Amino acid sequence: MSGSRRTGLFKGIDFPFATAAALTLAFYWFIHQERMRGTLLARYTTEHTVEYVIVSFFIWGITDIVFRLASYPREIMALKHEWLPHRTGRVAASEATALKAQIGEMPRWLRDSRMGQRLLAALTHVEEKGSADEFADYLRSLADEDDERTFTNFGLVRFVAWVTPVLGFLGTVVHFGTALGGMSAGQIADRLPEVVGGIGTGFNTTTAALTAAVTMMFALFLGERTEKGILRQIDRRVERELLNRFEAADANIAPFLGALEATSRASISAIDTAIARQLTIWSQALESIHQKMDDRTQMQVQLWEGSLDRVSQKLDAGDAEREKRFRRILETVEANRTDHRVQLKSTVDQLHAIKQDFGQLAEALTGVMRGEGKLVELQTRLSDNLRLLRETQQIDEAVHGLTAAIHLLTARSHTKDKAA
Repeated sequence: MSGSRRTGLFKGIDFPFATAAALTLAFYWFIHQERMRGTLLARYTTEHTVEYVIVSFFIWGITDIVFRLASYPREIMALKHEWLPHRTGRVAASEATALKAQIGEMPRWLRDSRMGQRLLAALTHVEEKGSADEFADYLRSLADEDDERTFTNFGLVRFVAWVTPVLGFLGTVVHFGTALGGMSAGQIADRLPEVVGGIGTGFNTTTAALTAAVTMMFALFLGERTEKGILRQIDRRVERELLNRFEAADANIAPFLGALEATSRASISAIDTAIARQLTIWSQALESIHQKMDDRTQMQVQLWEGSLDRVSQKLDAGDAEREKRFRRILETVEANRTDHRVQLKSTVDQLHAIKQDFGQLAEALTGVMRGEGKLVELQTRLSDNLRLLRETQQIDEAVHGLTAAIHLLTARSHTKDKAA
């Protein structure tokens, strides 16, 4: 009893409105603090009574949208939930009762979601009608009802977005009337700064109203677009789950369909029995074939083993013969290598002797080269002496001396050549 009273009490409370009222009171309590006086926010929200109304409506609309947005995660999680079992074909309309009971056992937050409500309504329609005739039209009508519900849910936000600019213009007009009311033209000229200040304050109301209206329209756009996107996903999911699940048949022929179904089941049972018996016969035949194939395979294996043994023996005999031939070839090669080594040694000795002869010849040639160098030096000196003799007019004596010296050098050169 008390639980039902609490539930009724909670249903009677508009939580967005109560939350908006509390937020409005908290906002103006904060604005009227000493440190907030004279700020831009206080000037645009506390100059006139109309501004209080604008701010209250704005907070109310935004709170309503926030509550709407807070329900979207539940709808998205409900879309990802596995609601109905996988189907392999069309089922009878009577299955709708079992599916409805299955959904009824799910948690309450799933049943209260848009997806749960749509499925329950569709299954209830099939259950009450007893067939799926015109089921697609009924699903479309449910989708249209959800669209209308979405439009209605954002009615408060549309009202606030529409009435806020009107309140802004009303506040501006009231400001103008307050600033200019009861003044003559002369008084207006005398108090022109005060009048201009009042007019400027009046435009603050319009600014606050237009800002609130633009913000509300943008929030309305986001909210409606998100909710309509969720509804389109629900439409596709419901059509995929239910549209072709149930048999579309007239309820009057349901008994005949039941009899036909029983007959079909009996026929299927007989066919299953015949298939099972035939499978048993085939299994026995296949086992016999497998046994024969195994015996034949064993015989083939034995024949192959004998053939491989004979081939292995022949290969072993051939390997022994080839090994003997290789040994004889290796012995012949080794003998040839020994003779070749002896010949190489004698050749090396001969080359060593030739090397020594070439060394002696090189030493002799070196001595000859040294003697020729001395001969060239003596010829140079003789040329210098001839020049001196010519200059001193003693050519004859010098010629005789040089001739003797040349003969002497020639004799020495021949003696050295013979000694070499």
